[in-house]
Amino acid sequence: MIKRIRVENLEVGMFISDFNTPYLSHPFLPNRRRVGGAGDIDRMLRCGMKEVMIDTSRGRDSSKALGLYEVDRQVEKDMIEDLQGEDEAPALAPDAIPLARELPKARRVYQDARQVVKDQFEDVRTGHPVDGEGAHETVKDLVDSIFRNRNALLSLSRIKSFDEYTFNHSINVAVLALNLAVHMGILDQELQRLGVGAVLHDLGKVRMPDGLIQKPGRFSDTEYEVVKTHAAHGAKLILDAGNLPKECAAVPMNHHERYDGTGYPRHLTGLKVGKFGLITGIADVYDAMTTNRPYQKGMPPDVALRMTYQWAGTHFHPIYVRKFIQCLGIFPVGSVVGLDSDEVAVVVRQNRGELLRPWVRLARAPNGAPYSPLFDVDLRDPDPRGEKPFARSVKGVLDPGRCDIDVHQVMTSGGVEDSPQAT
Repeated sequence: MIKRIRVENLEVGMFISDFNTPYLSHPFLPNRRRVGGAGDIDRMLRCGMKEVMIDTSRGRDSSKALGLYEVDRQVEKDMIEDLQGEDEAPALAPDAIPLARELPKARRVYQDARQVVKDQFEDVRTGHPVDGEGAHETVKDLVDSIFRNRNALLSLSRIKSFDEYTFNHSINVAVLALNLAVHMGILDQELQRLGVGAVLHDLGKVRMPDGLIQKPGRFSDTEYEVVKTHAAHGAKLILDAGNLPKECAAVPMNHHERYDGTGYPRHLTGLKVGKFGLITGIADVYDAMTTNRPYQKGMPPDVALRMTYQWAGTHFHPIYVRKFIQCLGIFPVGSVVGLDSDEVAVVVRQNRGELLRPWVRLARAPNGAPYSPLFDVDLRDPDPRGEKPFARSVKGVLDPGRCDIDVHQVMTSGGVEDSPQAT
């Protein structure tokens, strides 16, 4: 049984199933291991860990450990109560074009951006400076797509490829950070500088020894200290470029800083982390948590958002967390969901202020047969028979691979293109 326990209550012989801490915020790899001694517990406390998950079927139990299901249900209830209601985002214009029309353009923008990042890493690795003009053009294309349709690139940010993790991750973090920034009312020059920094936030990894970042085993203390230097290396590469605003360097420098001071490299606290660091830190952790790595399986988006919510006030600024979840929704665009009608659908856009009730595109009928044509429904629609409050509700998030759903195909075909935009 998976349970949650405070780090100070850990005992030797317990089996940790998850450190419940953002990626690269601790030196323990793999992410599942037995507590070997008091030294392990001391290291966790020094890293700022508050709670971890233990598997009682593989190690010792404790009366101080709480059942995960009950804890998660309470967190979910608190999160929904906190975030439901009137959205606090600035008034945004309706999407300029429908999702299905923007997706092919967004895919080209995403692929081009990934190639630019790949080239930047290779150029720096071979001694060339950062291409500031290329980075600016990439971010301009990303921003233009976001303003044509906010959901297209967000859905593509779910692209997860282990072989090209670093490059996909760089673009995914930029897309998530830019969407959050727009949601917060950040625009124009400041948005551009945030985007450039986010696209290049992991560039300092080229200064790491070969194989260290992707090491499948546990970091030694010395290796972990080396890994942490990638933040400063990335900032210096941007400053040395000479053709990028110095504000861009704040992103690689601060994206591993944490609101409570447990981050690195400078252990900044609160607003000292800076707006760019606070935004990109959340985007970086969320994308890392939802991606398969050699030492852990990526978690579903709704679970990652629930964990992000739990870190509000510790690792992350609570207002930024609130706005991030409002921006993505409880069920982010591109999520495959099972409905209480036994239909399978894909989330295609959010309803502001109604995070549990997005618009979905129905893909499978209750008997498992594919719908043709596909069509969109608003989960706010009441039950026409009056037997329950709503015609359909989300029952759970599904794995697209296990239910054989091609998310991109569903999102680019069918749907009601002239249906009213989410309000």
